[in-house]
Amino acid sequence: MKIKQSIFLVIMVLISLCIITAASAADNVSDVVEITDDAPEVQAIDNVEENIAVENDVVLEENDDTADEPILSVDNSATDSTLGEGFTFGGTGGNGTKFDFSNITFNFGNGTTIDLGSLLNGTTISLGNGTTFNISDLLNSNMTFGNGTSFNISSIMNMTGNGTFDISSIMNLIGGKKVTFEAQDIKQTYSGPITFKIKVLDGDKPVTQQTVVFTIDNTDYVGRTDNDGYATITVNLAAGTHYVYTEYNNVIGKNKIEITKAASKLTAKKKTFKAKAKTKKYAITLKDNKGKAIKNVKVTLKVNGKTITAKTNAKGKATFKIKKLTKKGKYTAKVKFAGNGFYKASSASKKITVK
Repeated sequence: MKIKQSIFLVIMVLISLCIITAASAADNVSDVVEITDDAPEVQAIDNVEENIAVENDVVLEENDDTADEPILSVDNSATDSTLGEGFTFGGTGGNGTKFDFSNITFNFGNGTTIDLGSLLNGTTISLGNGTTFNISDLLNSNMTFGNGTSFNISSIMNMTGNGTFDISSIMNLIGGKKVTFEAQDIKQTYSGPITFKIKVLDGDKPVTQQTVVFTIDNTDYVGRTDNDGYATITVNLAAGTHYVYTEYNNVIGKNKIEITKAASKLTAKKKTFKAKAKTKKYAITLKDNKGKAIKNVKVTLKVNGKTITAKTNAKGKATFKIKKLTKKGKYTAKVKFAGNGFYKASSASKKITVK
């Protein structure tokens, strides 16, 4: 595990150093090599039977017997091939491949050089911008750059358990900022549409006037941050557990909304009708636990063996039209609201008299 951590760390450090030194390398115009006509790089020899060119003291010869063969061939079947001192690859049948990095030096062209062997052995590395670090110190403490930026290896890599990697630490290393969200989970009894609010931060500064996407139950809602960094949406959610996924700048946050059903109260009264009336109207009201009308829901009335349906209006009132109830007497009217995704069921029984 220690070896894996060190290799991973070295790779990440090298990637970070390449990013950091890219800008300064672009300014080193003195590193550009200019080739003029005065440079005696290539010499030609005429009046010979075979075509021979001499370039930089290396003789290239064309032979009829080998003209169709490639210039460079690497045999990976039985022997190792070497590219420079300390860097080898190959092996029998492609197996046993090995890399020796002990003598490799990286030159970034701006005064910064890194010897990989020294890096692995804990030697202090000095960069061209005045930054120094030691691999042993890096594994156990902070790495500080010349521009004041620093990070701790424990913030970047946690190899315990299933292992995690925090890319925001690398962003902070090169001066980037971390997008975060501030929001509260919601747990309440249903009382109509709810408002979900979240604050978006870039580092410690609010993100203003930017589009934020909320996803709830596979449905997307779009909000926009205000001058304080808050984005707000209003949604009507049925009872149950819902997860809100907030996305901004490829960063995703997650919150939970738990809604329980509200109680309902059905109010009915006893009623007397004249037997000669062909249509007898019977009204009830349906409200929630806070006395607010429950509108546009179905309720049923069962009387004399027949079931009649009606729907509540904006005031929570439903009116049943009872027909063919002409026989004088007393009847029991059972009114029922079966409930739905927002409200619990309720019912009432009242006497209806026909004279």
